[in-house]
Amino acid sequence: MNRYESENMKIIQAVHAFPPSQGGIEHHVYHLSKQLAKLGNEVVVVTSKDKDTKAEEEIDGIKVKRLPTIRFPLFSAARLPIGSCITMLKEDADIYAAHGYGSIMPLFASIVAFAKRKPFVFTLHGYPEVRGVKKVFYYFYRFFIAPIFLTIASKVIVVSKTTAWKIEREAKKEKIVYVPNGIEEDFDCALDYENKNNITYIGRLDEDKGIDVLIRAFAEIKKTNPELALRVVGKDEGMRNKLETLAHSLGVDITFSEVPYEKMPKIYCESKAIVLPSRYEGFSLVWLEAIASGRAMFSTPVGEAPNLFEQVYEQNKELFLFKNEKELVERLSAFLANQEKYKKIIERAKYIAKEEYSWENVALQTVNVYNMVLRKR
Repeated sequence: MNRYESENMKIIQAVHAFPPSQGGIEHHVYHLSKQLAKLGNEVVVVTSKDKDTKAEEEIDGIKVKRLPTIRFPLFSAARLPIGSCITMLKEDADIYAAHGYGSIMPLFASIVAFAKRKPFVFTLHGYPEVRGVKKVFYYFYRFFIAPIFLTIASKVIVVSKTTAWKIEREAKKEKIVYVPNGIEEDFDCALDYENKNNITYIGRLDEDKGIDVLIRAFAEIKKTNPELALRVVGKDEGMRNKLETLAHSLGVDITFSEVPYEKMPKIYCESKAIVLPSRYEGFSLVWLEAIASGRAMFSTPVGEAPNLFEQVYEQNKELFLFKNEKELVERLSAFLANQEKYKKIIERAKYIAKEEYSWENVALQTVNVYNMVLRKR
């Protein structure tokens, strides 16, 4: 038997940010690492240091090493942790893994893995669709940075089947393997959304998230549903002032907040419905968290949303998917007019999400990928 099938591994997870920093990739790496540690593996996360965080600590069995960081504008993942290569070189890991297209960490982790003759695994969480000045950074990254780590990578994990074809333009198809996101058991509310008034957005305040679409749709819906409130939860990445100006021009009041991740289950439970109007996604954790919480989840048909919504909502998936502001108004209005009709649909979706997308299952699938590349060496 190969020693990696019988012995636990030491795994480096390189990521641009880690909780308490908020974000889908950050929480994916945290939950995955937590489960990998529970399975008996030694997990070391190498990441950037945020304000009021420790340089080194252990969280839920995960060794976290945070490094001083140079931050760049435009992309939240554009951080340069100083000394990350040296830190990873000092670790005698069996597997080097990194996350996020647009981050410099996959490049660093792949170079270290190559130098130490160890396998490198990259996880694609979403393929960016950029506009304006961001295109300059994107093309530089795609043609000068990504080819290096994608060539070195033994496997490329994608969390969304529908975005896999995009990375196939840059990585060999046989390298690509699908492992979805997962959901924590804490996301579990009573099916009492009829008694709630919050329509909630959860995620970064970024132009690609389409929050402006939600604000304009909410302004229309508010005319016939005056009791509703709009809540925007997430880290501001330069959009809040624009969103506040738009809301003021439409006569809409918005409650903005940043909430620690451990308090996020309460946010879902206080909501009537969750809306994610993103222009692109891979496999958003918000979809799973909302569905598992027993809340109506409305989203643009981006990334894995069409497949996930068909799985959990079956023939009713189109009730929850929208392409533009007009369709969002229609979907939300139909839901608000007959909330009792949606209860069985939402209850079934909640059950499926909890059964199919546990972090334990995600970790076991990921371990299988790691074992696969170790056996080939």
